[in-house]
Amino acid sequence: MRRLICFVMVINILLIFMPGKSYCAESKVELDWDYLTHASFKDRYIDTVSLHILENISKKENRSIYRGITITRPYGYINNDNHQRKDSSAVGVGPVYMIRNEKKLSGKLSEALDMSGGFIVYDKTFPAEGRPYNFMWRIGPRFIYKISENSSVSIGYMLMHVSNGFRAHNPGYNGQGFSVGFVEKF
Repeated sequence: MRRLICFVMVINILLIFMPGKSYCAESKVELDWDYLTHASFKDRYIDTVSLHILENISKKENRSIYRGITITRPYGYINNDNHQRKDSSAVGVGPVYMIRNEKKLSGKLSEALDMSGGFIVYDKTFPAEGRPYNFMWRIGPRFIYKISENSSVSIGYMLMHVSNGFRAHNPGYNGQGFSVGFVEKF
């Protein structure tokens, strides 16, 4: 219970100190859902489901900058140096920033390259024998279909790297998979 209270306090602090205007004002909000499976590390078998809630804060020509919050649920296991299977499931949340470089293909269809990074705080050490915080980096192409002036849908393919950034004791992992997004003006 104490961990849950600390986790809720961290979420509140992150939301209070996020810079910029209020989310209550009329703005476009983008919701992106990822399902990423484990990739490239032979001893890491962790799948990740994430929700990214993003707001566009700057747009110049084809480049946009977004900020928001990521809620993530990685689950699976790792094999440590002794080949013991360690559960590596957690829930995490943290601020995220994203840069999108977008190019129109036709009247309603665009292609984009998304690059994002964020600091994630978990409800326990993650992955197993790791730390209760990590950095999450994502990059990948996306196709965006504009339904109307105020809404659009998108699908993309993301590559992700999660690690704590330390040289020693850094049980990071990689993921790859699909992302689905929806934008609406509220």
